Amino acid sequence: MTSTPKQQVSKVEPWDGAKGYLTQSYADFDKLIKAGAPKQYEGSTVANQSSATIDALNGTENLARNGDTSALTNATNAVNSVMNQGGNTQANQTLSQLQNAPNFGVNGTDAIAQNIAKGSTTGQDYTNGAGSAANNLQNYSNDAISGFQGMANYLNPALAQSQGYGNYTNAAAGLQTNQANSLAQGNNPAMDYLKATASGQNIGNNPYLDRMVSNQQDQIANKLKNVTNPGIDSQAAAMGRMGSGAYASMRNNAESTAANEMSKVATDMYGNQFNQDTANQLSAAQQYGNFSNQDVSNRLNANQALSQTDQAQQQQRLAGTQLYGNLADAQQSQRFNANQALSSAYDSQQNARLGANQNYASILDSQQNARQNALNSNRDFQMQGANLASNNYQNNIANMLSGNTQRLNAANSANDQQNNVNNQKLNAANMAGQTYQNQYMPYQQLAGVGDARDTRSQDVLNANISKWDYDQQKDLQNIGNFVNLLNSGQYSNTSTPVYSNKAGQVLGGLSSLAGLFALCDRRTKHLQYVVGAMPLKNGEEINIWAFTYKDDPEQKLWFGPVAQDLEAQSDAETVVEIDGLKHINVEAMLSEVA
Repeated sequence: MTSTPKQQVSKVEPWDGAKGYLTQSYADFDKLIKAGAPKQYEGSTVANQSSATIDALNGTENLARNGDTSALTNATNAVNSVMNQGGNTQANQTLSQLQNAPNFGVNGTDAIAQNIAKGSTTGQDYTNGAGSAANNLQNYSNDAISGFQGMANYLNPALAQSQGYGNYTNAAAGLQTNQANSLAQGNNPAMDYLKATASGQNIGNNPYLDRMVSNQQDQIANKLKNVTNPGIDSQAAAMGRMGSGAYASMRNNAESTAANEMSKVATDMYGNQFNQDTANQLSAAQQYGNFSNQDVSNRLNANQALSQTDQAQQQQRLAGTQLYGNLADAQQSQRFNANQALSSAYDSQQNARLGANQNYASILDSQQNARQNALNSNRDFQMQGANLASNNYQNNIANMLSGNTQRLNAANSANDQQNNVNNQKLNAANMAGQTYQNQYMPYQQLAGVGDARDTRSQDVLNANISKWDYDQQKDLQNIGNFVNLLNSGQYSNTSTPVYSNKAGQVLGGLSSLAGLFALCDRRTKHLQYVVGAMPLKNGEEINIWAFTYKDDPEQKLWFGPVAQDLEAQSDAETVVEIDGLKHINVEAMLSEVA
């Protein structure tokens, strides 16, 4: 007999299960706000400097204040020494003596000129004593000629050694060339194994997939045939509902559920296999690309190394060629200078001989003239002697001037040597600044390490600040999310009809379980709230919960009892344990419903 509802009331407001949570949530939110939430981070937002940074800064400052500046001091002293140096004393004295008017002494002809006025009968058999010396000067030989002759064929001993540098060959060039050619013509052998997967040839080619799907669908069909449908038939027969609309609805629902499960099994398994195949394809393509990029990188690195070796080799050859050229130029310069000096020595020797010949001829002529003139005038003869003495005096002057020239050259050479030493001092002074700057390099390296550590410390501090902000917002956000969840449905509350036939009400409510055993273990669920209760024959009530399954990524909301509650409040064997999880025996539970 059909039951008639006694009442039905509809009103617009939060459903009863949400009212308490909403009131409590608003109170909790108000409490957090009054307590000052969210609070600002209380510590410093700037991380402390690392010991490396502090040590680098202190070391740099200490070096700038108290570092070894002896190199700079030595450089300054060297510059001051060069600037304040008075030059080579001996060379300057020599130049000063040469600049002053030379003292040629008293002219030796003065006494003779005085005797001329007195007259004399001597000289008619006059023989010039300088004749013999002048005669010997005709064969004068310059001692420097033999030395200059040896220098004209000067050979630089380093020239032969540097001659081969222009053909220098780096021993590693051949090996690097072979390696570059080998890499240019080869690929990573692992790429051949990845081609099929990366091209998509293996997508959908699992030979066991169809059989796996068939096995899962067979299990669902067998359960429907051997468990679910017989259970429904038994329940309906026990209640006298065989052939009724409810019975037909339960059978249809069971078959529809089984069909949906079979379809879902196939869709999920084929979809998962496709996703796995495409993931494998993507992974293989990425790995293939990585291997290809590595091959290109290896070839590029080999070519770069070969290029660098070749450039270094060319630089060595160029340097060797330049050295050979410089040495050859220096050798030729030495030979050229020696030839010029030799030529000057020959010219000087020839001029000396020519002067000697001329002087000797003049002496003979003068001697002959003096003898002839002595016969006519003794005074004329004496005048010729005075002239000869004057000529000798001029020769002495010429010799003295030649000696002065050699002294001048020696003084200039001494000054050049002193200038070279001063240049070396100035070059050393120029290098002192870089030497002093090199002392800062360790602290610069240490400062780089400190900067990396400071960045890491700031990142850690920023993460802690973010966690602090998250913790400050977490409770407020959770309350907001929970209130939004409670308000997500429409504000309506309907009191359902009260039936006198409890068995029919429970049967309709549980028809969606569609099986003999239902997994209802509390440990597999997230319990949300109680939506109602189901009375038992022993006077107890079983809560009907709104819940989600823990392993459901979509967190779909379901409604039903919890196995642990039924096991604690029911007198019958309504709960069984399968594989360590509690299942409700639907048939036994229905028999306990009041």
